[in-house]
Formats: sequence, C-alpha cells, structure tokens
Amino acid sequence: LISFTLAQDVRRMFKNGMRQQQVRDEFREFHRFSSLIDQRSDSFYSFNDLLDSLSGTEITVSIISILNRDLEFILREKQFINHTEGFFKDVLMPMKDSAGKIGPAILKGHAYFAGHYSECARIDFKISGRTRHFGGAYFKVGVDQSMQNNDQPGACATIDGFAILWYFGMCFPSSCSSVDLMKVLRPENGTASFPNPVCELQKSAENIRDLDAGFWITVSIMSAIVLLCATSGLIDFYFSDVVKDKPISKSFTWRFIMACSLYANVSSIFDVSGANKEGQIAPIHCMRFFSMCWVVMCHLTAWNIPVIANLQDFIDLTKDITTEVINNGFFSVDTFYFMGGVLLTFLWFKNYERNPKATNSLPSWIMFYVHRILRLSPAFYMVVIFYTFGLQQMLRDTPYSMIPTDNCYETWWVELLYLHNFIDHDKLYLGYSWYLASDMQMYLFTPLFILPMAIKPIFGLIVAALVFIISTGMNIALVYHYHWPANQGFFGPRDPDMTNFDNYNMYMYDSPLIRCQIYIMGLSVGWFLQTRKRLKINWFVNIVGWCLAIALLLTPVLGLHDQTNGEAIPLFWRRNIFVRAMYSAFSRVSWGLGLSWVLISCYYGYGGPINTFMSWHIWIPFGRLTYCGYLIHIPVFIIFM
Repeated sequence: LISFTLAQDVRRMFKNGMRQQQVRDEFREFHRFSSLIDQRSDSFYSFNDLLDSLSGTEITVSIISILNRDLEFILREKQFINHTEGFFKDVLMPMKDSAGKIGPAILKGHAYFAGHYSECARIDFKISGRTRHFGGAYFKVGVDQSMQNNDQPGACATIDGFAILWYFGMCFPSSCSSVDLMKVLRPENGTASFPNPVCELQKSAENIRDLDAGFWITVSIMSAIVLLCATSGLIDFYFSDVVKDKPISKSFTWRFIMACSLYANVSSIFDVSGANKEGQIAPIHCMRFFSMCWVVMCHLTAWNIPVIANLQDFIDLTKDITTEVINNGFFSVDTFYFMGGVLLTFLWFKNYERNPKATNSLPSWIMFYVHRILRLSPAFYMVVIFYTFGLQQMLRDTPYSMIPTDNCYETWWVELLYLHNFIDHDKLYLGYSWYLASDMQMYLFTPLFILPMAIKPIFGLIVAALVFIISTGMNIALVYHYHWPANQGFFGPRDPDMTNFDNYNMYMYDSPLIRCQIYIMGLSVGWFLQTRKRLKINWFVNIVGWCLAIALLLTPVLGLHDQTNGEAIPLFWRRNIFVRAMYSAFSRVSWGLGLSWVLISCYYGYGGPINTFMSWHIWIPFGRLTYCGYLIHIPVFIIFM
C-alpha cells in the first residue's frame, strides 16, 4: 500500500495487486518457494541474514562516513566487540524485533511482512563520546520472488513495469539513506559487495520535503476558513434574530457572514422542507447517494488489495457473480455523468421557458461558466493544495511517508486547470480526480447541444447524434487497434496481441470523448423531462419498460462474469474481437438507457414503490454531501486506515 498511496490511483492499485498475485501463483512449484514456507535459512532473507552478510564483508563502496560508523557499531556489537552498555537491549534487540518476519498464508498472497514501524522509529540511544544520537529508521525492503541473488539472470523481474517481490520491513540506522544502502546491496554499475536478493529499498519519509512556505500557507488558509466559518456560525446563531428586520441584514457584510456561517450551511444541508415538490426530479438524491456509496466501496476494496494477507481468498470470491458489483463497478461513475447531464438541461430549459431572452444572452452564458467554476472549484482546489502541501507533512512520521516519487509538486497546477486527465497523466497524483477534469471538459462544450436544441429540438438532437456516433466509433476503433479488453480487465485472460494498455485510462477510461456517450443521454433526458410536462404511460408498457430497464442495468455489470473467472470465451474474447468492442462501446449506453427509464417513469408518477423509496426525503442531505464526500474519501482512507 505504501508504494501506491500518493503516487498511484486506486484503479492501478487494484490491477497491479491482482496481476502480482497471478504471477506469484506461478512460483508455487519452485523449490525456493517451498523452502520459504519451511523457513529454511537458505531461503528466507531476514534482518539477521543481512547483518550476517555485512559482518563478513568489508564495505568498500564510497558512502558517507556516518553510515559506516553506525553500521560498524551494530556489527561490532553483534560480534561482542567494543561492547557498549545498554546498546544491545535498547538498540539491537528493538531493531531485530521490529523487523518483518515471515508469516502465514504465503500461498494465499501474503507478500508484505511489515514488522513494527513505531518500535523502530522510537530507537534513540546516546553513545558516549558522540553528540549525535543513534536513531532507528524504518525501511521497506523488496527481495527477489525466488530469493535468488540480485545479480543472477532473471532476478528482480518485473511484470507490466512492476516488480514481483517479497517485502519486509527492516530497521536501519537513521543516518542511512536508501541510495547509500543500495550502493552496497545492488549498485547500478558493478556487483554487490556480497551476494543478496535485495531488489529495492525505501526509507520512510525520505521523499517528504521539509516544511516550506507552501505548507504554512496551506495551514493558514485552512485555519482561516475554519475560524471564519465557526465565528460566522456563532454570530448567526446568537444575533440573526436580532438583526432580522434591521437594515444591516441587507448589507454585504451580513450576507457574507451568513454565506460563511457553519450553522446556516449545516441547517440548509439538512433542510428537506422543499422536498418532492412538483417539477422536481425527486429520485436524483437517492441515485447520488447510492452511486457515491458504490464508488467508495470499490475504492475501499482496491485500497486494501496491496496489504491483505489472503489475496487469493479475495480472488476466489470473484467466482460468485455478485462480486461483479465490485469488479465492474465503473458504472457508478457513469451514473454521475448521467445525472450531471440531466440536471444541466433540466434547469437550463426551466429558466429558458421563463425568460428566453435573458437566459440566452451573452451575460448569462458567461455566468454559465463562472457559476460552474465558483460552485465546484473552491472545494476541489482546497483538496489539491492540502494533498500537495499538507497531507504528506502530516504523514511524515508514519509508514505512509514512503512515497516512491513526489509528483505533487510537479503537477498540482495541472489539476487546478482541470487538464490532468491528459497532461502529465503518468504523473497523476490525485488519481480519482480525473472525473472532475473529464466532467468539466464536457461541460465546456454543452452549449453546442443546448443552443441548437433551444432553436429547434431536431437541430440539437442531430448534433447530439453526431457526437454520440463519433464517440462510439472512437471506442470501437481503440479496441480494434490496440486489442484492448472489453473493460479495464483486472481479471481474466489477456489478449496476447494487446498493446499500449498503459494508456488505456487516458485514451479510453478518462477521456471525455469516450465518456460523453452517457453524458449526452443525460442531457437528452433532462431536456425531455423539462419540456414534456405530462406523459401517459400504459400499465403494460410501464411493466415491460421496468423489466427492460432492470435487464439493461444488470447486463453490463454482470455480463463479464465468465471472463472474470478466466474463461476465454468467444463471446467476449480474442476469437471475436467484434463483440468485445461492442461491449466496450455500448455497455454504457445500456446503463444509460436503464437509468433513463428509471427517471422518466418515476418523474411522471409511474415508479410505484421504487419511486416512493427513491423519493424519500432522507436521501436529500446525503445527496447534497456526495460531492465533498467524493473529494475527501481518499484522504480519509489515508489518515484513518
């Protein structure tokens, strides 16, 4: 988990975890794999093994003298040379004890033996004659899958760019760095000072920047916001009734205080007095809430993949068709695209019917974009700067501090421009925010649909159809050209002719040109609901419509279950790439058609108990919180899990 926390998004964590476990299964027949389970001394590379190797080898590479002295101090103590009172008890024993040891369930996917971080970090020993204390630092050490020496052919092998290794937590002197130790264990040029299977090594907090101006500015801004909201809330609570009918209540200062009031904003979130009035799309809040729960559930599952000790049991669970809700949970995002399109045209045409001239004026179109930016960007921008300048500093003294690279400082400005699904996509650090970039980019071009629709509906429908066809054709072309799978394909067989899958997310999954299919469907449904005030649906048509809607919703989610179980069936795999491309191109269309019927039937009063449940006012507060919930759910995972 530490290797992926800040530098990768959860989709890659999930995919890489699954792929690594598949490769580990191939090592079950190897002698070294069996001896690892038996914990034989020639197979398990422990902290003591490393010390034994160091004690018999003179360190000849050019590393800093402090590192030499600290390592030499440990080795001399281990060999009972120049014994220092208390060192064995307060330093050497905790270093050994905190190191990761081989554990159970190796065959089940247990590959990371973390040890005890805080026991190592608390080592602080005063050595007589030295001003600098001897401290401990936690390192994550990756060793070869088959425990062969790292200079052997095939050692430290990688699959799809990721090393398939065993990982152990080890405690070294805090004066050591990853670079210096790797000069001894696995130098880039030349051979190691002694035979060992170490492939990579990373020190905690090594890549965390020192506290800088960005951190203090971020803390100051967030503190000011909290103080302003709390103070405004207290003023609102105690004085709003006093100034209610006075001129000051209409002043800019008072309105600003009310806008920032924590009390007023929390009250408005939970206010359901205007729920289920005529002309509202009542089920939308329920769809928001459960779609957000779906997103969080999928991300939480992927978040635990790199660290669970029985990964194979999780893979075995996928034989149950109900787990496709997790494996194929990408449609939760499509629901948000669909709802965004519905609400946009529903509200725009509502204003257009009231005042066509004002709604279609240049100032209104300017505010069309300004309002969008002001409504969504402040919260997103705060998460970006907190993630970039604040969160890493908060994690400095935790295992989460072992980030492999620090892309945040390089690409945070790209996220502020909503371009991170294209620019520096390989350096994406706030991975899950790709949705906001794609959604904003589609929003920018919605007037191309709205204006023709306002002039004459047939014009708007023609534009929508043309863009829809281009999007669908591009989807099919990408699958054919690169031999890509029907979806992101974490499970199941891989097409041997597949190429360029590293760019699947940028070209396919995150691309607004591909995602606009279901967004266009949402725009069309929103226009229909607003312009068609009444709609009579025959009871038989309604029943058939609901049956078809359920089928259209379940088919794309559950349709790849055989592929998940590893069956290269002709229907969805290489021997029939046409059908694979059809699933990729039309699965979201199927999902959108199902959602369209749900909203249309419920809006016009034909939803029955389903509409009653989805229109329940309890979903309104939860629906209003989904956007901020989406923004902070990954940082919450990091801090509290």
